[in-house]
Amino acid sequence: MTKRILFSVMLGISVMALAAVKAVWTSTCGVKHYTTFPDSYTYNDMAEWIATANELECGTKVKVIINPNN
Repeated sequence: MTKRILFSVMLGISVMALAAVKAVWTSTCGVKHYTTFPDSYTYNDMAEWIATANELECGTKVKVIINPNN
């Protein structure tokens, strides 16, 4: 019984350590992206990353607005 509890706790901690935020966004070039961000990223961090990725991919600097309700 103790081994089962220990395994469950370890599994729970592993899942929590791998927590991530998934985002779907379309670049200004029309390419749809599925991106996973670490759970520690703020919306501002994600917006900056997406803006930089879009600029590198399409050459267009954009202002990213994140809608967390979708």
